[in-house]
Amino acid sequence: MKNQTENGADKQPRFMPTMGQDYAGTSETARNVNSSVGPLIEAYIESIAPQISRMSLETPFVIADFGTNDGINSSPLMAAIIAHVRSLNPSLKFRLFYYDISTRDNFDKFWQGSQLAQTPKVAAEFIQRSYYEYYPELTGKLNIGYSSTSLHWMNTKDVSPSFFQHPGNIQPNELSGTERNKFVEKWKTDWADFLLKRSDEVVTGGALFMMNLACFGNDEWPASAGYNYIRDICNEMCAEKLISPEELRDIFVPDYFATPREMQSVIAEPEITHRFRLEHFEPVTVPCAYFPQFQDRLKDPGAREELASKLAHEVRAWSESSIKTGLSTAHKEKIDEIYNRLQRKFCQIPKPLPFQYCMIELRKI
Repeated sequence: MKNQTENGADKQPRFMPTMGQDYAGTSETARNVNSSVGPLIEAYIESIAPQISRMSLETPFVIADFGTNDGINSSPLMAAIIAHVRSLNPSLKFRLFYYDISTRDNFDKFWQGSQLAQTPKVAAEFIQRSYYEYYPELTGKLNIGYSSTSLHWMNTKDVSPSFFQHPGNIQPNELSGTERNKFVEKWKTDWADFLLKRSDEVVTGGALFMMNLACFGNDEWPASAGYNYIRDICNEMCAEKLISPEELRDIFVPDYFATPREMQSVIAEPEITHRFRLEHFEPVTVPCAYFPQFQDRLKDPGAREELASKLAHEVRAWSESSIKTGLSTAHKEKIDEIYNRLQRKFCQIPKPLPFQYCMIELRKI
């Protein structure tokens, strides 16, 4: 397949999916993952307590958050890790690295008012970079790497934008058979690439903790109702001639929710097993944070409207940048219509947005 530089006719903008500015305020379900992964990280820290107690005071304990957005969601977890490690070696310094392709403005706002910024001997750095790149600043220094709700995004820089196209669907998990296979193989290649790059950075005995959003079969994949509603809306708007068939084809979210078996197949590849040992692999479902608050009041129109607004805002926060990419310059204003319709659909037929994960711990050999 020709890439953009090889084919001058391919004028589409690159997919660069980023979270909306209000993501942290509309991602309560994503934040709830801390309660699942926290005990796993605590157990790991206890298992290396002797090594931590012997660490030189001149060598900082390094933690990285890959796909952090603004840093808010992982901040309770970061604080708990620091407190636990410091209980074993009170004088240790910490360096926190936050990686995302979004701009650093939102991170700066978070960090300036955060408790972490006030914690002694804790330094932080936000680096605007894809997690499919090398991080020379981490080489041989990373003690704990963490990623949540991030590694389903595929690397969009190494294929033509035309790779992410479909005439009627907007996401690979909506596809089947051969149409889905190319995305399965792309995700596998991308995730293996991520792990191989991180293997140069994690210290021996260090660990990667990943909460990988996953597909458990049928319609059990994260926020599937949101993706499917947007697909239906875009098809409706195309039929109404509000967007063109070309725009419908180009509207696509470049992520893939792998199955547990697909994740395990990557971890089992020799080039991965030579570098990492699998310590933990567990499917986990984090219930929708919003739906339970309203499910006993769904006959109340006001409650349905409030729930629909919360669900639509969460979906918009992580999908808007991708949907905009598919719209022509003349139709960029249609983005509001898409999400207004999404809110109406959630109001008509409320559906929860649970997050299915595979909780993974890999230790560097």
